[in-house]
Parts: sequence; C-alpha cells; structure tokens
Amino acid sequence: MAKFNLLEEPWIPVLRGGRVEEVGLEEALLKAPEIARIETPSPLEEAALHRLLLAVLHRALGGPSRVEEVGAWWQEGHFPLEPIREYLDRYRARFYLFHEEAPFFQVADLPEKDPLPWSKLLPELASGNNPTLFDHTTEENLPQVGYAQAARALLVHQTFTPGGLLRRHGVPSANGAPLAGAAAFLPTGTNLFETLLFNLVPYQKGEDAPLWEVPPLRLEDLEGHKTKWPLSGVTRVYTWPSRGVRLLDEGDGVRFMAYGPGVEPLDVAFRDPMVAYRKDAKGNLLPLRLSVEKAFWRDFGAMLPQVEGAPPSTVNAADELLGYLEEEGLDPLPTRGLRVLGQVSDQAKILDMRREVYPLPPKVLSVKAELNLGPALERAEALGRGLRGLAFLMAREVLGSGEPGELSAFAASLPLERLYWHALDGSFPALLERLGKEGDRAFWEEALRRAALEAWAATRVALGTGARHLKALAKGEALLLSLLAEKEEVKR
Repeated sequence: MAKFNLLEEPWIPVLRGGRVEEVGLEEALLKAPEIARIETPSPLEEAALHRLLLAVLHRALGGPSRVEEVGAWWQEGHFPLEPIREYLDRYRARFYLFHEEAPFFQVADLPEKDPLPWSKLLPELASGNNPTLFDHTTEENLPQVGYAQAARALLVHQTFTPGGLLRRHGVPSANGAPLAGAAAFLPTGTNLFETLLFNLVPYQKGEDAPLWEVPPLRLEDLEGHKTKWPLSGVTRVYTWPSRGVRLLDEGDGVRFMAYGPGVEPLDVAFRDPMVAYRKDAKGNLLPLRLSVEKAFWRDFGAMLPQVEGAPPSTVNAADELLGYLEEEGLDPLPTRGLRVLGQVSDQAKILDMRREVYPLPPKVLSVKAELNLGPALERAEALGRGLRGLAFLMAREVLGSGEPGELSAFAASLPLERLYWHALDGSFPALLERLGKEGDRAFWEEALRRAALEAWAATRVALGTGARHLKALAKGEALLLSLLAEKEEVKR
C-alpha cells in the first residue's frame, strides 16, 4: 500500500514566521518566499535536502539556461508555479516513502533477511563500527523512528555514505556517495526562495534524469554491481542511489531496514556543482575536503582559478546573479551568505560533521579579489609556520636537548599556534567582506599581527616563571618580533 507521500506529508524542517515546522516538498517549493530557511541541526541533512529541492526545480523548470532567467524569477518574487505543480503531479506516485513497486529512493524487493537498524543511515548515530559522535543510542535499545526522520536519514545516507566493505548480494565493497569526501558549498539568501535561486546552476535537460524519472531499481539490477551509470548530470548526481535501501514499516514508524548495494558509478569528466576542486601535483582535479585540524577558510585559495583550482558552480552562479542584480539596480546591497557543509572521514569512519558560515559579497570571485585573497592566505600560513617554530624553540629552551617527540609534545601543549588560528577564524569573514576593496590588505595584516600578539600574551602566562622559562620567553619574544618585522617588510 502506498503510504507517506513526501510531496504532501510534513517532513522537511523549516523556519517560517519565527517558528520551526515541517512541510512537504511541494509546499517548500511553492511557498519558498515565505520560508526563511531549512532549519536542521545536521549540516548533512541541510545539504541533502537542498539538493533534492534543486533537482526538482531543474527538471520542473527545464533550466535555467541564463542568469537573466533567474533574475526574472527573482523580480517576480516566486518560482513559476504551474510548471512545478504539473511536474510534481506527473511524478507524484514516485514520492511515496512506502510503495509496493517504487518506494522513494529505495528498492522495493530487497530481501528482509539480516536487516540492519535504521540508525546506520545517519553517521551521528551509534551503529556498527561508527564512533559515537553526538548520540548514545545502541543497537540493543534502538528506538523506533517516525517516517519524517526516516525519510531525512535516507536522503542523508544516499548523499554522504562513505565507501567500504558491504558483502551483500554479490558485492564485497561499494564506493562512497557523491559527497562522502567532499565539502558542499551552499550560497544562501534572505529566504529559501533566494537560496534556491542562488544555487540553480546553468542547466540543460540533455541525458540527465533524477531517480524518480527512471524505472524503479530492482534487486536484480544491483546484484553483483550489474547496473552501472555514469556519475554525471546535475539531477542524477543530486539523487544518486548510493545504496539499496528498503525501510521496513512497523505500522507507525521504522526500526529496521533491508540493505544492499546501490548503482555502481562510472567515473566520467563531471564536476558536482556544489563541490570545489583543487589541482594536485599530477595535475588531477580533486574535491576539496573538510579537515579535523583546521577551518575550511585556510584552503579557500586552493580552489581559485589563479592556482588552477575550480570554485563550485553554485558559488559561480550566485556570484553571477549578485552581479546581475547589482547592475539592474534590483538589490543595491546584496550581501549574502555561504555555507560550507560536510563531514570529515577516515575511510569508512566519520570523525566529524561541520557547518561553516561565511559572508558572500558580490564579485568575490573577481580577478582583483582573487589576487588579494591568495597572498593574504599565504601570509597567514607563513606566520603560522613561524609560530610553530617559535613554540619548538621555547620547548628546547625549557627542556634542553630532549627527545624530538618530547620537544614536539611540549611545543604542541603551548597555546601559541592554536590561539593564533582561533583568532583568525573570527577575522576571515570580515576579510571576505572587504575583499577587493581599498584597505583589505592592511586590514588583514593588522588581523595577523593582533592574532600573533594575543596568542603570545597567553603563552607567556602559561609558560611559567622559573629562570629557564624567563630565558625562553626572552628568546621567544625576539623571534616573534622578527617574524612580525618580516610581515611588515612584505607589507611595504
């Protein structure tokens, strides 16, 4: 029996009128101007839900082909409603979470033998060999989950599941999902309508098709990786079936699921519109990833064309739309945001999930802005390396000629480098807003200097007051002044 249609049932959490509520997919699109944003604590859920909405829009609207088309929708204040209604009516039967022949994003005939707990769908929940991140649920006390949460978890899993061993239905291991190891870039506006407009990249239907426009997958399609599709096409990638899943309905919720392989991706020359790429030493373009050790902004320069990187198409599209609106006088102060969303993984283990928020000023990808951003980031890294050397000098002065491991551990225990980067985490968004404007370099030089001096002041307090400590501080201060003087010489 068909049940829980995702177009109508409430399952997408949104902020509207100051309140968080759940809406169906159809309402999210048709009333997007009334909705402030998708509101979820999970950065993975935020990215996956936006990709689903964007896939529907691209197919329903058959575009956009040019920025002027997006600009016209902006002026109208809403999407073309009838094409969206007609499209959703055409595929309404494919959006049931439970369906005998075509359950949404699932495989109807996956056998129920050896079911897995539904919590395997979410990396933040304890399941199998997942480390516990934010949850203390165990498989022994697994609670039943409602249909809305199960649907969101399914979407997250298909978008972010890492690769690794599978050993089901003739498949020993499987590749990761499209965003398993990449950061997703989501430009944001003042409401959901603007956010979706910013992320609509130039699109032609071509051979692309989302999952609900193709025949439903069956177990025989997935056994032994029988079905292989090229990993290309905007909406195909946004709705990629990374794994075969069948949620097992208990009448009023879900506790277990049937599980198996998904479609085997064929590598082709295609760039995910939400992903940034950098060039490695061999000239290959690799997706930019998030890191446990540092905030994403420190890698911001790696994706820029000046270093042969490639910014995400969504940021290009937003930048182009902001420029168009400014030229048309439609939005004289178009300051918007940029969210960097994703997970940090070590092979199949998820170590962290991140949401980093930055401003997105107009012309952030202009040549002038790029020319200033690259050197600014390089100077920050150079001073950071200098402070790391300073910390090691202090360790040697305090401990003498100890073992390298002991010296390194002492140096790492000092707050110097850690506080320096922490201060710059707070200053970088302001640099981004000033980028390309007069005084942006001077602002950043002062931010670097202030961050280094504040970190040094905290290190002085933490080090101690013995004779060897005071001697170390004297030598350290001389090196710090030398590092800052080098900065001043570069500035001049």
